[in-house]
Amino acid sequence: MSEVPCDELMDFVLERSELFSRLDPETINNIGKKCDLVRFNRGENVFREGDRADYMYVIGEGEVAVFKVVGQGEHELMRLGVGSHFGEMAMISSARRNATIRAMSDLLCVRMNETSFNALMESEARFAQRMLKALAERLRDTDEAAMQDMVLAHQALSFSLAKLADSRDPETGGHLYRVREYCVLLSELLRNHPKYADVITDSFVENIYLVAPLHDIGKVAIPDGILLKNGKLTDAEFEIMSTHTLLGAEAVDTVLEFCDFELFHMAKRVILGHHERFDGLGYPRGVMGEAIPIEARIMSLADIYDALLSERVYKRAFDYQETRNEIRAHSGSRFDPVMVEVMLDHIEEFEDIHRKFSEGAKDHSSVE
Repeated sequence: MSEVPCDELMDFVLERSELFSRLDPETINNIGKKCDLVRFNRGENVFREGDRADYMYVIGEGEVAVFKVVGQGEHELMRLGVGSHFGEMAMISSARRNATIRAMSDLLCVRMNETSFNALMESEARFAQRMLKALAERLRDTDEAAMQDMVLAHQALSFSLAKLADSRDPETGGHLYRVREYCVLLSELLRNHPKYADVITDSFVENIYLVAPLHDIGKVAIPDGILLKNGKLTDAEFEIMSTHTLLGAEAVDTVLEFCDFELFHMAKRVILGHHERFDGLGYPRGVMGEAIPIEARIMSLADIYDALLSERVYKRAFDYQETRNEIRAHSGSRFDPVMVEVMLDHIEEFEDIHRKFSEGAKDHSSVE
């Protein structure tokens, strides 16, 4: 980043912005005195998610992209070009940056610090009116995103409940984290497949990251004598265990009475459908093929992939090659065959996640 001292260029950039356009030259000049010009190289971050909000920016040349962290990677939300402004909302609310802004080309911006911005809001009525209008439009256009803080707060509570269910279930450490990462990775890979390109959106990936840990939330209602049994379940016990899908879905129904958001609808579909099978022999409803919601099919593959690699009281942990073979063997019967194909084409990435999130994991490196 470098500063560029030039009053005339400053005024030119401000006049091209909708926020400042049609203000008289004297006002533009006064505003320009409170700003400076900065350049960023292509690929350089203007600021990062979580940074303190100390400047707002107006783009004079170039383009930026807005990124948010989801899972292990960043996901591009939108791009902004010449005349666009950004950074003011976090500054007004004294919040940390909720996204990363990165220069996608060599970039020139007018930059205004927090002190100058606040002084301008108090002294220039027309600027304050424009800013109010701009904020209202942005809130209207991003209404769903504006609810994300509340959604994340609920998700944090839900994750705590999910961990409670997981702690009562004799599974290896890190299961919730691994499954969440598998789901995000598989979703990202599937969005590049022509069959799913129009279905899996940025919002889908963000939502599945949030809801994946809830898939077994219904297990909190399963009796310890069944959930913690040191051995294979009887048929009667399995019938009781299988109700965790229905119990979990009922819990989400309670949430939906108050918060009718797509996030929670997805959570219900995942909870209810992740034990269904592609051949229709799963539970609780015996749904078949693509009638099973896509997010539930993703979760089914992710959940069983992790189970195969994990030690249980009734089985040893499979190595990586055995797990690949088992997944391949159940393509089209237990699993969506397209999803199996995509997973196996990128299986090393799933194995990397398993290694990363396996605390004290055994060596699973036996592969062809």
